[in-house]
Amino acid sequence: MGLNQVTTAIVCDNGEPTLEKCISSLRGQTVPVRIVVAAGPKTDLSLAEKLADKVYSPISGIGRARVNAILNEEGEFFLSCDADSVYEAHYAEYALQDLKAGAKAVKAGVILPLKWNEPLVLLETVLTLVPPYEFALAFRKSAFIDAGIHKLDYSDSRADIGGAVVNRLNPWTDFRIVCFTRMPTKGGYEFAEKYLPSALIGIAPVMGVVGVALANELTQRTHVIG
Repeated sequence: MGLNQVTTAIVCDNGEPTLEKCISSLRGQTVPVRIVVAAGPKTDLSLAEKLADKVYSPISGIGRARVNAILNEEGEFFLSCDADSVYEAHYAEYALQDLKAGAKAVKAGVILPLKWNEPLVLLETVLTLVPPYEFALAFRKSAFIDAGIHKLDYSDSRADIGGAVVNRLNPWTDFRIVCFTRMPTKGGYEFAEKYLPSALIGIAPVMGVVGVALANELTQRTHVIG
């Protein structure tokens, strides 16, 4: 395993509609990337095995599946990815630069939605620097192990590594690192239910219009998601 090799730990459970586009974006990176899929019980294994370098047998629970893949791979540099996300071509290159420069972990600085289809998408896009998104992290395996993140309780099927990576490894935020994902995320919905003032609902149509305008502008500026 070369020092410049980057390994993905893609969680895929019922994410097949975008799995091919996700892996295609990782195949198109400017540095070599080993594509590893951490399968869940609902994963279409035949599709995953066709696209990936390695597919680990299905494990119940997102966090368990991801940790299993990380522990069983030999690489030092990992991208934590999700099947419903698409990665800009320099994503792995910039993450690798940061990790080799001394960072234990890195956060993507720019996270954009695959579709601008509701007002909550715009709100979560504005707040993306706050949540510890698992699909937008990179880290050193040695730091991951030293911090004991692999030993945490992932018995909840939705429990994942994001919060622990952020809290224990203090990732750098690199605004050169860009990815696109499905929004609103589960965390986005939970945030809205808990914190969004009811008054904000009244300006939802305005947010929707702003979102559409911004989406049109971004579409003209990037061709990453095809």
